[in-house]
Amino acid sequence: MNILQRYIARQIVFTLVMAVGVFSAILLTGNALKQLLELLATKQVPVGPVLRQLLYLVPFVMTFSLPMGMMTACLLVFSRLSADNEITAMRACGQSFWQLIAPVLVMSFLLSLVCLEFNLQEAPLLKAAFREGLSRLGLSHPTALLAPGRFNDGFPGYLIYVSKSDGERISDVTIYQLDVNGNVVQKIRATHGELHPDLPRKQILITLHNVKSEVHDPNDPNNPQKIHPGVNANDEQLTMDISQMVDAKQVRRDTNHLTFTELVAAIVSLKSRGVNPSPYIVRAHRQWAISFSCLAFAMLAIPFGVRSHRRETSVGIVWALALALAYYFLVIVAEALANRPNFFPEIIVWLPNFIFQALGIALIYRISRVGVI
Repeated sequence: MNILQRYIARQIVFTLVMAVGVFSAILLTGNALKQLLELLATKQVPVGPVLRQLLYLVPFVMTFSLPMGMMTACLLVFSRLSADNEITAMRACGQSFWQLIAPVLVMSFLLSLVCLEFNLQEAPLLKAAFREGLSRLGLSHPTALLAPGRFNDGFPGYLIYVSKSDGERISDVTIYQLDVNGNVVQKIRATHGELHPDLPRKQILITLHNVKSEVHDPNDPNNPQKIHPGVNANDEQLTMDISQMVDAKQVRRDTNHLTFTELVAAIVSLKSRGVNPSPYIVRAHRQWAISFSCLAFAMLAIPFGVRSHRRETSVGIVWALALALAYYFLVIVAEALANRPNFFPEIIVWLPNFIFQALGIALIYRISRVGVI
């Protein structure tokens, strides 16, 4: 690699790192915003554990941010080099355009291999782990089981209201014990208490303090004249069944969470039973096609950047978003046709790569041969 190639490569790497960082932050927030806000605000789960869960999404997000970052870097760097006439000067030194961009193409191909590894293996598994982790995090944190300021009806036979919660501590607690018809048979009030979840046993232990209770007539539970004082105690413990809540949070892995090996096994199994596995076939092809978007984006972004003659960063970003939108639109069309094998969606999912690379090669060839800068 000569001096000029190293110069361009350094510019690409610096801009690539910045662009990938920005796109990754945006995509991480977008993929998890709803769940994060629910855990942080409604269920009051601490920020630290929630943010650590985001690490599971990094490989999945990188499969999108790396291609988009490479495209943005190529657009910005080559448009600036073109605007400053640096490419003209480099070619005047005897360097062909293909020689100048060779390191960038090699870099984009290597990034495609990284994306391929992520798409085929790590991203599906870790995305499923992220969803499972958020669910487990919500259940493992005591206050997530009893949201303050609302009636919690996820406990069989009970309706629980707490005014305030702080970690394991709850304040102003009211517990309604219900009969099979949902009528109140006993009301328990406590000034405060503590929660101790036991997920392996699918139970939660509630310790109450300053307890006062009242008992309703089981034959006429809604008659206030038949309510009698119950037992008052300094401390009382209740064990609640949370199996329904735990089971409801079990995350089933859909097609998006299957690795390439698992997809192939599922395809073979479905075919052996006479079932058309077209959605799985499209998903498997998508994992490969999306991975090589790094190379496709770079090959098209380089000539677009050279021909734009613009130094403005905003213009390059707009071009990058427009090209990415066009690319992923065709991918979405292919996925929408996953159950229509007569349209060959597994081929459509590759069309963006073919179109971008063919158009990029044609434009690069024109610039290299004719010298349109």
